[in-house]
Amino acid sequence: MTDAADSDIQPAPRRRRRVKKRWLTAGSLVVLVGVLWLAREPIADEFVREKLDELGVPATYTIDQIGFRTERISNVVIGDPKRPDLTARTVEIALGYGWGGPYVSSITADGVRLYGRFQDGRLSLGALDKFRDPTSTDPFALPDLSATLTDARARVETPWGDIGAALSGRGHLQRNFAGTLALVAPRVAAAGCTGSDLSFYGPVTISSLKPRLVGPLRGRSLACADGGVTATSPQVALDVVLGEDLTSWDGKADAALTALAAGPMRAERVALLATFKGNATKTALTFDGEALRLAGPDFAASRVDLDARGEVGKAAPSLAGTLTFARAAASTRLRQSIAASAKNLDGTPIGPLAGKASTAVAAMLADVGGKADFALAGEGDTARIELIAPDLVAESGARLTGNSDSRIAYLYAAAAPAFTIQGGWAFGGGGLPEGTLTLDRRADGTLSGLARLEPYEAGGARLALLPVRFSGGQGGAMRFATTAELSGPIADGRVERLRIPLDGALSATGTLTLAGGCSRVAADRLTISGFRLAAPSLDLCSRAGQLLLAAGAGGLKGQIRIPRIGLRGTSGSSPFAFASGAGDLDLATLRWSLALADVRLGEGESATRFSAQRLTGRATAQGMAGDLTGAAGKIGAVPLNMSEIGGKWTFAGGTLGLDGSLLLTDAEPEARFAPLIANAANLRFKDGVIDATAAFAERTTGTHVLDTVIRHTLATGTGHADLKIPELRFNDNFQPDQLTRLALGIVANVQGSVVGDGRIDWSPAGVTSRGTFATANSNLAAAFGPVTGATTTLVFDDLIGLKSAPNQKISLAEVNPGIPVTGGEIEYQLLGDNRVRIQGGSWPFAGGRLELHPTTLNFNADQPRRLTFDLVGVDAAIFLQNFGFDNINATGKFDGTLPVEFGGLGGRIVNGRIDARAGGGTLAYVGELSNHDLGAMANFAFGALRSLKYDDLTIVLNGDLDGEMVTDIRFGGIGQGEGATQNFITRQVAKLPFVFNVKIQAPFRQLITSAKGLYDPTVYIEQNLGALIQAQQDAEAAAANNQPTVQPPASEPVQ
Repeated sequence: MTDAADSDIQPAPRRRRRVKKRWLTAGSLVVLVGVLWLAREPIADEFVREKLDELGVPATYTIDQIGFRTERISNVVIGDPKRPDLTARTVEIALGYGWGGPYVSSITADGVRLYGRFQDGRLSLGALDKFRDPTSTDPFALPDLSATLTDARARVETPWGDIGAALSGRGHLQRNFAGTLALVAPRVAAAGCTGSDLSFYGPVTISSLKPRLVGPLRGRSLACADGGVTATSPQVALDVVLGEDLTSWDGKADAALTALAAGPMRAERVALLATFKGNATKTALTFDGEALRLAGPDFAASRVDLDARGEVGKAAPSLAGTLTFARAAASTRLRQSIAASAKNLDGTPIGPLAGKASTAVAAMLADVGGKADFALAGEGDTARIELIAPDLVAESGARLTGNSDSRIAYLYAAAAPAFTIQGGWAFGGGGLPEGTLTLDRRADGTLSGLARLEPYEAGGARLALLPVRFSGGQGGAMRFATTAELSGPIADGRVERLRIPLDGALSATGTLTLAGGCSRVAADRLTISGFRLAAPSLDLCSRAGQLLLAAGAGGLKGQIRIPRIGLRGTSGSSPFAFASGAGDLDLATLRWSLALADVRLGEGESATRFSAQRLTGRATAQGMAGDLTGAAGKIGAVPLNMSEIGGKWTFAGGTLGLDGSLLLTDAEPEARFAPLIANAANLRFKDGVIDATAAFAERTTGTHVLDTVIRHTLATGTGHADLKIPELRFNDNFQPDQLTRLALGIVANVQGSVVGDGRIDWSPAGVTSRGTFATANSNLAAAFGPVTGATTTLVFDDLIGLKSAPNQKISLAEVNPGIPVTGGEIEYQLLGDNRVRIQGGSWPFAGGRLELHPTTLNFNADQPRRLTFDLVGVDAAIFLQNFGFDNINATGKFDGTLPVEFGGLGGRIVNGRIDARAGGGTLAYVGELSNHDLGAMANFAFGALRSLKYDDLTIVLNGDLDGEMVTDIRFGGIGQGEGATQNFITRQVAKLPFVFNVKIQAPFRQLITSAKGLYDPTVYIEQNLGALIQAQQDAEAAAANNQPTVQPPASEPVQ
């Protein structure tokens, strides 16, 4: 500030003094004004500071100029210097004067920086608020002055987000301001929406106290309805007029969005013309938009048009309008999945229906268009998107139409999102079922409804439903009740009029339940795998107080109990019956069990039957599997029983399999073979055919006996079993009587093997069987003596009945019933019933033949068997030579018959007779006498026996082959032969007609040995040296007291 200079004043005359006095007064005023003018800056500075101090506003500034109408200051800082509320480089204030005194008429500011916040419904500028009346509740208002702003910027914190602004412009702030405004906001949340990285740049004007912004509003993203609706890269041509207090708005926006998403739906290339009017509490909206592509999960529409009105604000957003779309389609993957979804139902009555319906749905979803009103309504857990009165028409001809009351709502904000439906609906066309659905949701939230469907047919299948009635409470499950009647193919058969009562509920979350208690499932007819069931029925019961089943997001659950099963019908022309005790089914684990199952096919003795104490099953990735215990069975008239069946079963790919063990026994009351066990049997059942294989072993020793391959066709009741014996070896550890009782008393001590194969065929007409078995070089002990080298191939034309074709042959290397017989062959035929027809046999024997008469042997234990042998042309010399009689020569031929009878105790010869042929023969002893001191008569006798001639010789045999044999020998026409010692006495004797009768009683098998022992005691030594020494000692003792005999004592004891 500057002070005024002093002026010198001279005295004047009086008049002049008055004049001078007036000028002095005026001059003093001028001087005063001048002094004040010169002191204006200090005065103003002091005044401003006093005023600021009075208001408590910290401020610093520099006064550059003060005039009567204009004041200029610079470096203005108001508020806390560390965090000022306002700064400015320069401020020029223009004053106006009126009746009320001076006022600020305009402000010109440069470099203004303003910091404020919006709270409690008012804009606060910090320390600047103290310039306002603190008792005033008036809202924010623009000042009544003109302003020129350059490089003015502001940062305002609001409940909706921080906003930065840059403004340049001029004009009256209430009437005609015009400028350029730039706004930026990292995040703004208002009216239920949230925007990120928002910016605006454009002209701003003020008219009638209301600012107007025109320009592009851009952002990175925009989200509304708690993220239920989102927009990506919004570009909005904005034209908005703000209220006088800046808390209300009225405008329009022409938006272009890269993407718009609402819930699971997403739109691309969205154009939207919107209007909005309101404030933060409530803003009214209108929309008119289109999207070139609207897509949801596995769904898309080529074009969507939207016309809607709504409100957003503090309350939950609401929106209502009309949605029109064209060429909408599900994804290829979804359509293929829907079309293929019925494949798992192939082979079931519902399969053709499901196939037709799924194909129709897939075709409908390939190209569908329509329109629907929609609404975004509710708040909190009830927030939902509704489709109202949709009208959909597909290119395939399918249609879905709802009346004006129809609604499909998706409760997207619920704890468990769910769909609800109500109103009247009509659907059908394009291969879909035809029907109507009416759902009435009353004010209290309860629901009732009725569905009517026309019978639906496809591929020979038919489904008819009685009118389906619905009812339900608010937020609860919707109950329904109806009866389904189903006909159609099942596996390789068909079911007719299968009636299934359905009484259950459908919850808002989609869980389906069926009520507890018992329900009877019944059909008129059922044909499957060759079986025909007449009027089959089954009771399905729940556990006490529980639902029958529940199917939902948690899967399928339920405990089903079947009190019993009783089914009857036919298989082909044969009666069929299936019965069981109680069964249980756990739907959650798909495990089930069945007790006391019994299956019978056919009737009488030819029935095929199968029973099991317990069957259990469970679901697997491939199908089903389980365990089988305590099972038994018999196939038709095949006289074989299967028991103790146990193992594991499977069902996959339409094939039932069983792997386990079983015991095979003869079905005859008197078993023809011992039980056979198979530890690794397996069975497969598919398309009505049973295939089974098993390797059977004798149960006690585990000896492998045979392998079997079985096939049985249920539809025709026919089948066969192939039997194969790779090699059944008999030895000391395993004998035929361990395999069959028929071998008892017939053969023993068998050393050899049997190979062969057989086949059993069966049909409703009966059972046939055949087979071929062979053995080679087998040795055995028979009732008539040891057999070695037995070789035969046995062809059965009735294997089960043990009947063979005629003229079977067995060659025997040797049979020794006491007399070795070699190189023989027997023809025979097995007649069954343990009978053998001997058609004949022949052996070469001592220059002649041993022949077996035809006969029939009955091997029942209480019946004797008889064989008759003929000796034909036996040469005595060869006979003696074959048996080692080196010291005896003989001539002549013999014929005879030996009837042999075999019983349980062995064999015996009954009235066997051997006769010398006509012409007789000779018998000569050519060996040396063992004792030459016999006396004259003994020497004379042995000399005569050097050659003995006979005319006839008869041998009669009776007795056991294994016991005492009585042999009667008759010599007739005896005389001396050539080479015999002759003298007068012998010549006289030879003229007499002698007949000798000799009876020998001894074991038959020792008879020949005894004869050899007459001249060769080593035979006894070979047999029993100890007994021979004892006998010799006894003979020597007797010789001391008795006369000498013809033969030494060593020869006498014949045993």
